Amino acid sequence: MEFNPDFSRYSYDELLEAKKYLDQAQFPDRYATVLHLLEQHQHKAMASLATVPIEPLPSKAVSKYATFWPRFGAAIIDGLLFTLILYVESLLFGIEYSDQNTLLHAFNGLQLSIYTLVMHGYFGQTLGKMITKVKVLDHASESAISLKQALRRESVNLALNIIHISLLLTVALSIVTSGTISSTLTVAIMSFAVFAVVWSISEFVTMLFNHKRRALHDFIGKTVVVRC
Repeated sequence: MEFNPDFSRYSYDELLEAKKYLDQAQFPDRYATVLHLLEQHQHKAMASLATVPIEPLPSKAVSKYATFWPRFGAAIIDGLLFTLILYVESLLFGIEYSDQNTLLHAFNGLQLSIYTLVMHGYFGQTLGKMITKVKVLDHASESAISLKQALRRESVNLALNIIHISLLLTVALSIVTSGTISSTLTVAIMSFAVFAVVWSISEFVTMLFNHKRRALHDFIGKTVVVRC
């Protein structure tokens, strides 16, 4: 009795193997059956692929941490605001407003730093940040920051402004009393200037080289700035 294999039980790979070794001339019916079953397998495979849901491509939405330009814009807005405030204060207190008045602008820098500290501590935003729609949050929980956290974040800028004013007053006092500036005071001024420049550059560079755009003061305060 001639053996007649049941090709319907064969897997796709087994059918391919059968097609490879089956003598078409000797067993034309079997060969035709194998071809038919292979076509059925291929149709089923195509049908299953058609039912697989296609994942949409990820959108190129702006990251909530992409805050460099909004923060830059906020700094300009706050700076312009405090330039106006300084001008009004100069009129109120009878002080001559001048771009060359270093001490006056140093006090304005301290005002701006205190304003930033208070606004971040209570609202997480300065007026500039409110306009550009960014906010300072706690880095770990991304919740509102405390006044203490805002103080840590602004501590270096506060210290720099206080030291700047102190140095300017010391220079003025030294000139009034002795008519000259000591070498020690000169070194202190130069050291302060170098540190201030290095700090500013480090802030900028640090912000560019981490994906959450955290500057050095964000690492000190354990904060992050996000779009809102």
